[in-house]
Amino acid sequence: MDIPKDTKFTTKVVVVPSYLGGFTHSGYVRNFTEKRNYRWIKRGEPIGEFVIKGSSYDTFYSRTFNKKLHSVPIKSPVSGLVLHPTLSSGLEIFLRDKNWNSLKNPPTANFALLIPDDEPVPETGNYIYAEMCRLIQDMKHYYFRESRYWTMGALSEEKLNELIRFQLSANPLIFDALPNWAPYQKEARIKYPELRPYIDHL
Repeated sequence: MDIPKDTKFTTKVVVVPSYLGGFTHSGYVRNFTEKRNYRWIKRGEPIGEFVIKGSSYDTFYSRTFNKKLHSVPIKSPVSGLVLHPTLSSGLEIFLRDKNWNSLKNPPTANFALLIPDDEPVPETGNYIYAEMCRLIQDMKHYYFRESRYWTMGALSEEKLNELIRFQLSANPLIFDALPNWAPYQKEARIKYPELRPYIDHL
């Protein structure tokens, strides 16, 4: 598990905001922690990456002959023990009311980490997704056409900028581990007995 020696966990979980599904119009997210629950993640460690295949120059020659894979990391805002390991889309359900940062009920389907008692405050949404949004801006000409991958229409520059602003403004949230993530605590105790000294207080 590679948990640092003398680590003591709190009873708090940090939830990472999901990404906007509209960004998959011309790219995709690759998860690094899928099916890897209960591993230790360090602050700043990539938990996924955003990938776009194409050219950053919007010319026929460049789009035809200079295509390559561009990828950037999506970083963890804290150090901690991974409970729910899936980095997923879905932030768009909060777009209309702009209410992600004031959620009272925990979104337990989001990427989530149990944090140690000496962990500083989480980094911001900008820290997590800035490189992804910068790449999208660099490749925005693909978003102004119909999607190459899905049945998505073209985005306007105004709409794309709105999505990027909202993504970067959505910050990690902190909730009580119990009862919200009780099934994970139970599973960890059964599958990984070596974790029991770390989570028996939950």
